[in-house]
Amino acid sequence: MRIITLILAFCLLFVSSLSSYVKGDYALNVIYELSDKKYMGRQAGTLENRDAINFLSSELDKINVSNYFLQDFPVEVYDLKDMPEFTIKYNQKIRKFKYREDFRDRFSGSWKVEAPIEVDVKNIKDNFWLTDYRNGVTKSQVVASIYSAKGVILGVPKDMTELIFEKSMFFQNSNLPVIYISSQVFQSIKDLLDKNQKVIGYYRIEYDKRLEKAYNLIFYVPSKVKNDRVLLISAHVDHVGKDPDNTFFPGANDNASGVGVLMEIAKLILEKGNNYPFDILFLITNAEEKGLLGAKYFAENSPIPLNNIFLNINLDCVGRGKFLTVGYNTYAEKYVKKLRVSANFVKDYYLSDSDQYIFHLLEIPVLFFIRSDSGGYIPDLHQKSDTREKIPRENLVETIDLFFNILDDMTLKFF
Repeated sequence: MRIITLILAFCLLFVSSLSSYVKGDYALNVIYELSDKKYMGRQAGTLENRDAINFLSSELDKINVSNYFLQDFPVEVYDLKDMPEFTIKYNQKIRKFKYREDFRDRFSGSWKVEAPIEVDVKNIKDNFWLTDYRNGVTKSQVVASIYSAKGVILGVPKDMTELIFEKSMFFQNSNLPVIYISSQVFQSIKDLLDKNQKVIGYYRIEYDKRLEKAYNLIFYVPSKVKNDRVLLISAHVDHVGKDPDNTFFPGANDNASGVGVLMEIAKLILEKGNNYPFDILFLITNAEEKGLLGAKYFAENSPIPLNNIFLNINLDCVGRGKFLTVGYNTYAEKYVKKLRVSANFVKDYYLSDSDQYIFHLLEIPVLFFIRSDSGGYIPDLHQKSDTREKIPRENLVETIDLFFNILDDMTLKFF
């Protein structure tokens, strides 16, 4: 009886260990960790970003990856010294506005400007020009420069209010400041000007700039079949950082979700062995938000011949949004046309907006996994509301399943 009991206990333990794995949970755990406050938005070049890399390295140790390594490269880091100011003075009154609620900058460095505000382009010399965002940001900036304005104040339409909450790390060269303001603030200033009130605008924003190192994290899972073909799987770990008031941009969807899915895919392949007829190179890039810098550095300093990469699969913002889409470039058409996988394949979808663009420029076939709502809208993009509890596990599972379905079908048809 004792022997039977022990056998039953062993069987229960064995079955329990098999059933303890729930698909998507590991990816979700990675997302929850990376979007925690301790990493403060993971801006490339910061200590918090390096801590995120260290966390992922420790995870690779746990899943028995021994051959990972880091690529370091220089990046510029911009930190706001304090909260920016935008105020108006009129009729002996002063009105102050709130950063990321009423206004935000178009990221172009430090400015300190005080000048009258004008609407008529003929009168904007040495003044701020108040105009509509829909007229075009670049066009408005060019016109303001031609007419020697001190700066541009762009009224963001109500249906585009989220622009005020967003943060960009892609530095914009500019010879004058550009300020985005909410539709309410725009209308209130315009009303004052329509009443022939003289309105003086004051804008101050100060950045500290320094040169630091960012790190790509790379690891390799060779095929059991000897060959020169390499599948490159990528996702960027960096996000846009923090504000001086100690609030931060969690970047749960952008792009802790892509990294989480990449890590779970790696874990699954490692556990069963790479039985595909190609080696798999995993690339966790950095400084994507600063202009795809990590992917560019990898391409210029690749540890393998780039000619061996037959396909890049990039994962970005796969945690939220109603629709999972697989974008592809011209060079990947030969694969997509023959695949029988049920998926929403869209040519050139968001092609230049993530790391796959670097590989596209090298004429490497790319597939880009991304989720969005109707019209390509990505929820809470570059906002402090991109938080971890909003990411459902089912979205991650759908991405993981589609990834393996594509790989299995591709193996059958092309190798």
